[in-house]
Amino acid sequence: MMVTKEKIKNFIITELISDGNMTELADTTLLIDSGIIDSLGIMSLLGFLEASFSVQISGEDLIPENFASIASISDLIAQKSSFG
Repeated sequence: MMVTKEKIKNFIITELISDGNMTELADTTLLIDSGIIDSLGIMSLLGFLEASFSVQISGEDLIPENFASIASISDLIAQKSSFG
């Protein structure tokens, strides 16, 4: 689970934060509410998650609660992995 969070965090910091000024991101930081991730960022993140963790994320999973923070994204991956 920790590896999952680290991978997600590294992707967000390196790929989705355009100014490159943020190096610390808490697992509970509200990604959408604080503007760190927008709709394009979510699409990019989806591709990364599906490729990196071999999970299939469906349309019904695309709710803000699942992408609110690194912790919630990690929980979604864990849930998808256990069913897959």
